[in-house]
Amino acid sequence: MERKAGVLDRIRKFGGHMSGMVMPNLGAFVGWGLLAALFIPTGWMPNEKLNEMVGPILNYLLPLLIGYTAGYNIHGQRGGVIGAFTTMGVIVGSDITMFSGAMIMGPLSSWLLKKFDRAVEGKIKPGFEMLINNFSLGILGFALAILGYLIIGPVVNAIIAFLTAGINFLITRKLIPLLAVFMCPAQVLFLNNAVNHGIISPIAFAQAQEAGKSLMFLLDSNCGPLLGTLCSIAVFGKGKAKETAPMAMFIAGIAGIGEVYFPFVLANPIMIFATMGGLATSLFLLVVLGGGLVGMPSPGSLINIAIMTPKDAAVANVVAITAGFVVALLIGSFILKTVGSPEEEADLAVAGVNMGKKENRPKERSSVRRPSIGGAIRYIIVACDSGMGSSAMGASVLKNRLQKEGYKDITVKNSSASQIDPAADMIITLEGLIERARISVDNEGKEFLAIKNFLKEADYDQAMEVIEERNGKEKGKPILSEDNIVLNVKVKDKEEAIRYAGKILNENGYTSPKYIEHMLEREKRFSVYIGNHLAIPHGIESSDPEIYTSGLSVLQIPEGVDFGDGNTAYVVIGIAGKDGTHLNMLSNIALICAEEENIEKMRYAKNKKEIMELLKNI
Repeated sequence: MERKAGVLDRIRKFGGHMSGMVMPNLGAFVGWGLLAALFIPTGWMPNEKLNEMVGPILNYLLPLLIGYTAGYNIHGQRGGVIGAFTTMGVIVGSDITMFSGAMIMGPLSSWLLKKFDRAVEGKIKPGFEMLINNFSLGILGFALAILGYLIIGPVVNAIIAFLTAGINFLITRKLIPLLAVFMCPAQVLFLNNAVNHGIISPIAFAQAQEAGKSLMFLLDSNCGPLLGTLCSIAVFGKGKAKETAPMAMFIAGIAGIGEVYFPFVLANPIMIFATMGGLATSLFLLVVLGGGLVGMPSPGSLINIAIMTPKDAAVANVVAITAGFVVALLIGSFILKTVGSPEEEADLAVAGVNMGKKENRPKERSSVRRPSIGGAIRYIIVACDSGMGSSAMGASVLKNRLQKEGYKDITVKNSSASQIDPAADMIITLEGLIERARISVDNEGKEFLAIKNFLKEADYDQAMEVIEERNGKEKGKPILSEDNIVLNVKVKDKEEAIRYAGKILNENGYTSPKYIEHMLEREKRFSVYIGNHLAIPHGIESSDPEIYTSGLSVLQIPEGVDFGDGNTAYVVIGIAGKDGTHLNMLSNIALICAEEENIEKMRYAKNKKEIMELLKNI
């Protein structure tokens, strides 16, 4: 069992490396796809001049971006530069779009340069560093570019030509549905990224250049069949699979994260025949009706498929995808009604996504965690294979958890496990990716935590414990609570009002006593009255050390207080923004209080809850 898991991890790691070269550049692929979909001769709005951009972007820019990204992933900026430079060799040495060549030259050249840099590290005489760095990259890049031009490019060209001939043979004899037998198992074994970007894309782009479209773009990204399989589980399945299949359908169809489908088939492998039958049907109809796309719809959502559909293939694509859905639904329903669905609760957390209800299992702690290092957590990365799917959803879950527990000042972002931002304080990823995340960044001062399920809030309990430990007194302290609001205040002047607002922040643990003087200093420099009968006293540029954590105080002054020049404030909101967060707080307050009606509601509020409700989004 452990050996099987190890093989699966290696397969996922390989697929992750492949997708890591392409995923950061998806925006460029989408941009190219829009140009092609609109302006090529068979596009929606044919335009001869604008169509001149399509070929150069496809043949030069996109492979160079892949080569640069692949090199950057291995050896940073120097790796990216040599990766792009050597990729140019295979581009010029071939007469097809050289994505596969870029995926070879980028990693190869950056890895060799990295080895050289390590070999000479500490051995270069002072003053010669720039000379050695530039010439080592230039000479190695020169040699590898020639290698790419003379050998690697032509070899890859020959391989792609052979595979393309095979695909064309299948298409002419209407045997293309046979590819479903290969593609469906590859998907659930996490080989989809490697196959899609390394093999399918070069063939599909070559076909699209000649014919204006290619059905090969719909070999992996066609989500109709897998949606049909999930639908059959939603109707005739049992237990957790039945309950969670509808949500999986939404995520796969709209968000384009097909990985959520894999666990359902791994839990009941016979269901792969439903997807296989649906995909074979789709491919057959695409051949017969002349369907296809102008570019790779990655991620493969229905929305992206629609964007990449050329005018002359719209009907064919709709019919083929719908038929694939229906056939997969029928076959899946037949299988579930005759063979049945597993009775036991299957683990649907493969790929870090689980749409299930809260489980009553005892909590498990990862053995990967190291002792807490110290220093407040300000920046968290949630990382998955590509950095665009399940980690994005996980980051959203964690943000909501942090908001609920009062940690509004912590930044949460998602990324690939191979591209961790060095500025991050904590990295959260799947157990199978934790070592890759460690390798990709300097570990000093960073907390690495492994989880099993990105969407399960309870899986972030350990992260919250570390944050509580390292952020100390910030635990559980919201920016605004009812303790920070005082109703029916009477003050003699603006200085007393500012001191009162600052006193609340100090006594409730948001600031030091000195911060009150900073608030007064701000008023001396520039009035904190901003109009609409609102004043917002806050600190000055040097105030951050006096702020323990971000917070607000609110004074309701029904009779008003004079802030000079005939300006009367009925509401005074004291602001303490840690680490520059005051700008965001000021912006949110301004949006809420731009309507004088809201100020009037706070002025005459009968209880603190009414004010809390108005300011809940700050």
